[in-house]
Amino acid sequence: MIAASLYLTSCDEKYDLSKDINTDILIGSQFKVPVGHTDTIYVNRVIEESETITDNNGIYEVSTNGNTSTTVGPLDEVSVNNFTPAFGNVIIGIDESGNVPDGTIVEAGKVNSIGTYDIYEQLPEEVVALYNADFKGGSVHTMLEITLPPVPDAVKNVSFRDLTMTFPEFVKLENGTNSFKITELNLDANNSNVILDIYVESFSISKDMQNKYIVTGENGRKYLKITDDVEITAYASVSLGGNVKPQNIEVAFEYYMEEEKASINQVAGKFNTSANISTDIALNDIPDFLRNGNTSFEPQEVYVYIDLLNPLNAAGSFLLDMTSIKGSQTSSASTNIEVEADMMNNILISSLDTFVAGYTTVVNKEIANLFRFVPDNISITSDNLTLESMNNMQMIKLGEEYTLTADYHAIIPFKFSNMNIEYTDNINNLLSDLEDVADKTDRLIVRAVGVTNIPVDLEATVSLYDIDGHQLDGIDVNLDKFRFSAATNDAESTNDLEIILTEKDGSDDLERLEKIVYTIYASSIDGITLKPKQYLVIKDILVEMPDGIKLTL
Repeated sequence: MIAASLYLTSCDEKYDLSKDINTDILIGSQFKVPVGHTDTIYVNRVIEESETITDNNGIYEVSTNGNTSTTVGPLDEVSVNNFTPAFGNVIIGIDESGNVPDGTIVEAGKVNSIGTYDIYEQLPEEVVALYNADFKGGSVHTMLEITLPPVPDAVKNVSFRDLTMTFPEFVKLENGTNSFKITELNLDANNSNVILDIYVESFSISKDMQNKYIVTGENGRKYLKITDDVEITAYASVSLGGNVKPQNIEVAFEYYMEEEKASINQVAGKFNTSANISTDIALNDIPDFLRNGNTSFEPQEVYVYIDLLNPLNAAGSFLLDMTSIKGSQTSSASTNIEVEADMMNNILISSLDTFVAGYTTVVNKEIANLFRFVPDNISITSDNLTLESMNNMQMIKLGEEYTLTADYHAIIPFKFSNMNIEYTDNINNLLSDLEDVADKTDRLIVRAVGVTNIPVDLEATVSLYDIDGHQLDGIDVNLDKFRFSAATNDAESTNDLEIILTEKDGSDDLERLEKIVYTIYASSIDGITLKPKQYLVIKDILVEMPDGIKLTL
């Protein structure tokens, strides 16, 4: 219920029996005593514009702002041990014997050697899924060393064709694949040792690989677990010449890193961070008529604008909780928010499906419930921010802290359904106006003209008070004709108003009557819009003694 408590001073000219009464009126006729009028009550007198209350093209809005920031990280760096599998030597057998011409080629066929990764490393506690891991420095410099042992003079060289080192599917080398290949490699007595440079750029683990490579440890943390094979294959041949004897040539393979360990310094994946968005928006300068205990309404429109800067190279989502608070009274609404990576996200949460240029609209009808009453403040909080890379290139650096900032702008137009309106005013100083006649009658009629352009039917309640502020209950009040008809098309509605006051038997409360407080109200109004120039005025107020005055001559 919207309530305006306005105590406007009425005219309080002291009634002088010798001056103001028409002496031609016979005893027993009607006496009329002017008691003034109220000032025009414009809505823009009730609703004073402020930083919180603004006039937007003729419609009032509650408009309030807030901002907050939160940090993500730093996520712990990850060191990967057991990065270099051990490979066995390759045996090349020669069955030839005797003298053979120089340049005789003996095919040894396909040879291979297999090593196995044995990686089990704890990931940062925020990691739920790991899609990609880049290495510190941009890549890991690994080396494959191939060594030919001393061989007889008859063995001129050992040749490898299509030498291929195949890594597990998740390993990405500098060529963008998981395979390193040399078309031809020759070893001989003068060139018996060759070192091949292989650069590992990242571990790229797709979503369907998660169950295989990302496991949960006993401590509940996620681990990178790899036990896959790395295979070296080639087609070998030997060039002979001279006196050859049957023998085996054992070629050694050794795979190692330039440094002792590999460190992962940025990752793509899914993370449950401890980052919480939290702000409190105070609704300052809300007028009393909205804060009145009888205020009730259901807003038709509510808009909450959020400008959130996400500096991380990963998209995010979180459940945004908004709670309106007025003393012990609260109302809440939750909205799931999606934010894009590395950019300012302009999001509009609205109770209506609406379009605002530059904003992504999220419709949540429940946010209108936040303003069933006008709160003292609105609390905006989120659960932990969940981040997820949409592709393997969206990386978050480990060991670094990121700050997310959010600005909020909440707008609630004064456009309500199921609304109750109250305007309260009074006629006072009656004790001085009526002191010469109040004890000579037991019935008074307060007449006035009520003018309004508020487009709704209005009724009234009345309370009576003595000069000390005590409510009088010895007077019956008839308000059958204290009503306002709704204005139409912004035209004025003019109404003859009447309050009949009848003193109860044995009461002298009319003699003590100082103030009439009347509350004009309307209930369950739908679609009303409060505008600055809507108004209500009661004028030409006078008190009539319809039964004349009782004089003892």
